[in-house]
Amino acid sequence: MRARTGCFECVLDDVIGAARLEADSPEVRDHVRSAVLDYLNGRFDLEREPSEFITGVHRILKQILGREMPFKALRDKCNEIGISLSNRVETDTQKLSEAERFRLRLRWAIAGNELDFRTVGAGYDMTEADIHARLSDSVAKPLAVDQVEAIHAICRGAKDLLYIPDNVGELAFDRVLVKEIRAFGARVTVPLRGGPITSDAVVADGDTCGIPEVADRVIVAGPDTLGISWREMSRDLREAIASADVVIGKGQANYYVLSEHKDEIPGRVVSLLRTKCDYVSGEFGLKGKVSIAAVLK
Repeated sequence: MRARTGCFECVLDDVIGAARLEADSPEVRDHVRSAVLDYLNGRFDLEREPSEFITGVHRILKQILGREMPFKALRDKCNEIGISLSNRVETDTQKLSEAERFRLRLRWAIAGNELDFRTVGAGYDMTEADIHARLSDSVAKPLAVDQVEAIHAICRGAKDLLYIPDNVGELAFDRVLVKEIRAFGARVTVPLRGGPITSDAVVADGDTCGIPEVADRVIVAGPDTLGISWREMSRDLREAIASADVVIGKGQANYYVLSEHKDEIPGRVVSLLRTKCDYVSGEFGLKGKVSIAAVLK
């Protein structure tokens, strides 16, 4: 999905909100705003994916702050809560039938996409009980796009599957779903970002959440990009996309890239996400923030 005119303001609001979280000084926040506006006015292009510009502005934020990993405390808290809740989900679903277990573990992986602290407000005042209640409510509601049965069949038939995570926190729920998929006999590769950007999961987060224990291979997706980047992805990721018979992408940023380039991907393409804006929901004929499990190709 390419950028729309309204993405400009959203990208700006996102990084300004991040600057408020990370910078106490009004002068620093003003510096961020000025530098970001210069960048967007010179680079914003409706022929590119929105995630490219979010990556650019957050790189500017990191440079101005002199901080390689902003939001570290929030990132760590999201992982801690995600691990605790996902362990409960894994135990609670263990004795279900295969189809129902797959559905619920996939639903929790999508619900976990709400753990993005940039949009859900999962800050210091959000307790584990609060987040569990919020995610449980999400799981209890019907999916706006429900192609879970088709996705189940695709995963059962996969030989080489690429599972692309999104954020910290939800990564622990991804571990449970990846474990389920791997039990079908698929060889599962998980790419994680090589550098931190906003709430995106990096290789160290994968170690924290136990991804190497359930995946056949963990690779570096590329540098500090929001979601995967078609232009900046690593050679390992490009080769993994070319060889996979199924590619599953989590979250909105990965949806941008996978939907835009799906015709260049040899295998089936699946998207699991909680939408954050009407532009993405509109791609599915919907409005508002909705949960989606869709086969894109």
